[in-house]
Amino acid sequence: MTTLSTEHWQGVTGLLSPRELDFTLRVAEGKTDKQIAKEVGLAPDSVRKRVYSAMFKLGASRRAQLVAEAMRRAIITPLILFLAVCCVVVNSTPDTQQHRAPRTKLTRHKGGGRREDPFFNPFDFV
Repeated sequence: MTTLSTEHWQGVTGLLSPRELDFTLRVAEGKTDKQIAKEVGLAPDSVRKRVYSAMFKLGASRRAQLVAEAMRRAIITPLILFLAVCCVVVNSTPDTQQHRAPRTKLTRHKGGGRREDPFFNPFDFV
């Protein structure tokens, strides 16, 4: 099993051929057949045939369903998910310190006389 990765996705071969997996990863990035063909240097029909072959192997009828089914079967994963799992494994030591909010000093106003706010009306809150 070989691992392929693009900018945002990672996939493993096994059920899909390397070319089908590469095109499935590019479809997951939202690229069209023409864009994939231009990047790879093939005809758009060749790309379309490989995408349809991957769709047939996974039982998908649409491109979005192809990506969803490949994710469900763990053939492809978003690279950010892989990086998040690595960060959790690396930083798996528990944090023993409690983080508390800094205390603020309370001020008391002496005297129960008149308020200094000229717009204060005690009947506004009734």
